[in-house]
Amino acid sequence: MRLKIVFRTDRVPILYRHRVVSLVKEALKRGNGELYEKLYGSQNPKPFTFSLFFNPPYRVEKLPLQIDETFTPERFKELRQVETFTLESGTFSVNISTPDYLFAVSLVNGLVSLKEFLFSTEKEMLVGGKRVIWELLKITPYRSRPVKKGEAVVKTLSPIVVEDKRGKPVLWNSPDFQKALNFVTDRRLKELRGKGLKREISVIPVKCEKKVAKATFKEFRERTGKPYMVLTGSYGIFKLNGDSEDLNFLCDAGLGNRCSQGFGMVEVIK
Repeated sequence: MRLKIVFRTDRVPILYRHRVVSLVKEALKRGNGELYEKLYGSQNPKPFTFSLFFNPPYRVEKLPLQIDETFTPERFKELRQVETFTLESGTFSVNISTPDYLFAVSLVNGLVSLKEFLFSTEKEMLVGGKRVIWELLKITPYRSRPVKKGEAVVKTLSPIVVEDKRGKPVLWNSPDFQKALNFVTDRRLKELRGKGLKREISVIPVKCEKKVAKATFKEFRERTGKPYMVLTGSYGIFKLNGDSEDLNFLCDAGLGNRCSQGFGMVEVIK
């Protein structure tokens, strides 16, 4: 199941992923406190992925970003010019995909009661020295195109991040990509539905490129002293072959690592 959540705002910095995670957490608290505690009160896997879509026209500017009181443009040169989407249309959408119906319903109920989301506070996530607020306009549930006969052509809506045991990226053009993707996919399925892949997935790159994404999370900043991490993923069109049930579940839950941080969201196009 998928949700298209339309917001009104004027700016969205490229370091947005941790704030979308906060949006999901806040909505779940309101919509289903028990489910929130189950997912975020422990290390349980999160059954969703997401991507952002900016309605044109928009332009990309470089503006100073204050992540919090410690990570400021004055202290970190990397934060003095951060890529920022300035939305002339004034709207964008957060697209969330999940195989879990209860999660989707709980999220919608919480979002409806939330009405607006404070992307910034007085001291955190200030863009160009100003606070940013996301005003909720509309929520549209929809279903993705189903996978039939065990094969599908998909395009990425957010990069597929696959990491080896050392945390190094494995890209689509690596000879280890298919093996690594199957490993993390089997583990993710076991965590989310209690059983792994029915059979190995064949992954054929059709038209792909390397995509570099930036993300920031409190735990990362405290551990490394750096303002953000740089993640490298695969972006484009892939042909997948495997068990239909597996593929349908994965197309809803996301492919690869870090899905609940906004990576690995795909759309079936054929």
